[in-house]
Amino acid sequence: MHDQGDLERQERERRRFFRIDDTVGLQLTPIAAADEAQMIAEFSERSADVGLLNELHAIRDQALPQRRKLEYKFPTVAAYTRVLERQIEMLAIAFESRQQNIVLKQHPVNLSAQGMSLVLDPPPPPGGLLEIQLQLYPEHNRIFTLGRVLKRDTGPTAIEFEYLREADCEAIVRHIHALQLRRLRHDNGLD
Repeated sequence: MHDQGDLERQERERRRFFRIDDTVGLQLTPIAAADEAQMIAEFSERSADVGLLNELHAIRDQALPQRRKLEYKFPTVAAYTRVLERQIEMLAIAFESRQQNIVLKQHPVNLSAQGMSLVLDPPPPPGGLLEIQLQLYPEHNRIFTLGRVLKRDTGPTAIEFEYLREADCEAIVRHIHALQLRRLRHDNGLD
């Protein structure tokens, strides 16, 4: 049982990420209470298989200071490095698509790096754990996460990402930022 202080802290934590309306590829699979421990134990391996592209982007972002130095000192080498990065990215996309033969149905959601809300009919029971596969467009980044259905009296179903790798969280943050930027440019007639 949570006291009022815990609930307020959880709400503040939940709101620390930007939220945005988006359409994503989505598959939700309820996990029986008896299977939760096994699914949690398998999470790291399964999410790594799905989120290879996100790992590559996280590694690229960590090396950004070195990349900028390279671009300044050796622009030709930096340009070639970008070509190699793009080739590796294309291979990762092809690998992921072959690994994941699942076609994800597009669904409107309100998305953040902490979770999402969406209209589901029928809504899953509060407190249940879900296996979630997401695909972000146009990047085609795939994310495998486990989320918990939050209790809601009315309206959209709120799902909190309970198990989400850091690279996948960063992929969602990058996606939301890029989507906001595209929408601002569109609204201002800059695209």
